[in-house]
Amino acid sequence: MIQIMPNRLLTKQNLRKIYKLCASLPPFNEYPMPQPHKISFSVINTNEVFGYFHTDPMRIEIDKMCDTWDHIFQTMMHECIHVALYKSNHKDFDQHELKFNKIAKRICDMYKFDIKEF
Repeated sequence: MIQIMPNRLLTKQNLRKIYKLCASLPPFNEYPMPQPHKISFSVINTNEVFGYFHTDPMRIEIDKMCDTWDHIFQTMMHECIHVALYKSNHKDFDQHELKFNKIAKRICDMYKFDIKEF
């Protein structure tokens, strides 16, 4: 009998690897992104939001609702915008305003994400 293992894609170790990938890809390779070991990662269970970026200490949390590669990757790219704006000293790094939306549009065009879901 074949035993099906639970999806282990969403782990803090994999989130660190996915962040490292995102930081190496455009447009984040143009920003002063922190090295992965400077950020902590965790899986959360809020059923309210897909992800958070916290600054003190720097931490990215991805909710367990993100249960596919596409959803995890897109959520990490979203949180990376907040990281990039924070590291570039934008006071509104945690908002979804003009600066955020400009980068979000670029990412959605580049990676073919739906801007309404991003």
